[in-house]
Amino acid sequence: MKKPVVLLTTGTRGDLQPYMALALALQEAGIPVRLASDPAFGKWAAQYNLPFIPVEGNPSALMVRPGSHSALTYDGNLLRSLAASLHYVQAARPIFRQMLHSAWMASQDARAVVVGLPTLWGTFIAEALGVPCINALMQPISRTSAFQCSLLPIHLPNWAPLNRFSYFLIEQAIWQPWRTLLSQWTRSELHLPPASLKNPATKLYEKDSEVLYAISARIVDQPKDWPVNHLMTGFWFLDPTPDWHPPEGLVDFLAAGKPPIYIGFGSAGPSRQQVAVKAITQVLEQTAIRTVIQLPPEIFPPTMDSRRIYFVGDIPHVWLFSRSAGAVHQGGAGTTAAALRAGIPSLIVPFAVDQFFWANQVQSLHAGTAPIPQRSLDGAKLIGGLRKLVDDLVLAENARHLSATLQKEDGARQAAALIKNYL
Repeated sequence: MKKPVVLLTTGTRGDLQPYMALALALQEAGIPVRLASDPAFGKWAAQYNLPFIPVEGNPSALMVRPGSHSALTYDGNLLRSLAASLHYVQAARPIFRQMLHSAWMASQDARAVVVGLPTLWGTFIAEALGVPCINALMQPISRTSAFQCSLLPIHLPNWAPLNRFSYFLIEQAIWQPWRTLLSQWTRSELHLPPASLKNPATKLYEKDSEVLYAISARIVDQPKDWPVNHLMTGFWFLDPTPDWHPPEGLVDFLAAGKPPIYIGFGSAGPSRQQVAVKAITQVLEQTAIRTVIQLPPEIFPPTMDSRRIYFVGDIPHVWLFSRSAGAVHQGGAGTTAAALRAGIPSLIVPFAVDQFFWANQVQSLHAGTAPIPQRSLDGAKLIGGLRKLVDDLVLAENARHLSATLQKEDGARQAAALIKNYL
């Protein structure tokens, strides 16, 4: 039996979903694969008949704890954000150590290792095994003078030297909190020499490195100063399984009136739940907008009008967005791409890392309104943004125009073809 390409990822459903799309495309190209991720996603992978091995330990799970939302970002209060980040790193260390060991065991028979932003350290596993490491990323983090690093949660003046400097800042932020732990792991378990211990973010620029971005060049211009082996392939979309069916209540709701506005904040939820619920409640009480809300219904007042509100749990965005008029979301890479592909405008309410980057991209393409950072969210701002989202016909037309281009792209198959050639 041929050795598999191991796709190593951790984090949320949004982190895994594009990897599942890539895994299916690799299988279609005749390359055996194995997903290695959080045990909670095993049943999901099984629905697509994708080989799966659990990787124990998921530091991202700590981000949903009370007081942890301010970690690894800037929430408007620098001291609070720094304190939350320090507490997060301290709490994550034992979980991170467990994850490293589990990932190493899951990759023993790998033909190659595919890593993403949360698993850049997987390059050490590939080196210890003597197999290729392929970087598959959802956010542009390759150094360029064209724009600042997508992971910087604040907006700097667009100045080429400053743009370049922003990548140095992020590379150090990725490396320094975990450097000592990774040093111990690479020596004791992987038996790598000290010379191998380099910042994984800087290993992207080694001559034999392969870096593929699940990004459409129609949405982000590929910088001219990127290395030739750093390529945008188009977004990687995961369609529902053939036997998936939406809830009957949702189908009836959609058929009962105009296409609704989707409101959701990803699997982690909003950074400040009470503030978000209050703002959404004001929208529902003061407007007649039909909405599909991806938040627990029990956190809302019981008087909400169910005739124009429908609450959903996990549901494929590619299906729901094609039946919606617009989307209010946190600005994750996958959700943003799904809205653009569906041809609907977005109102992005960003909180952390690349969400601000995607919010700015969507606004610059006139496919969405001005973003509202979660740190300043309130009912009046959300109502104003929603009215523009609903009433601005230019936004809707631009979103439809972008969709026509994105519908022709097949980023996952393009990436699979590149990986096959590389191997």
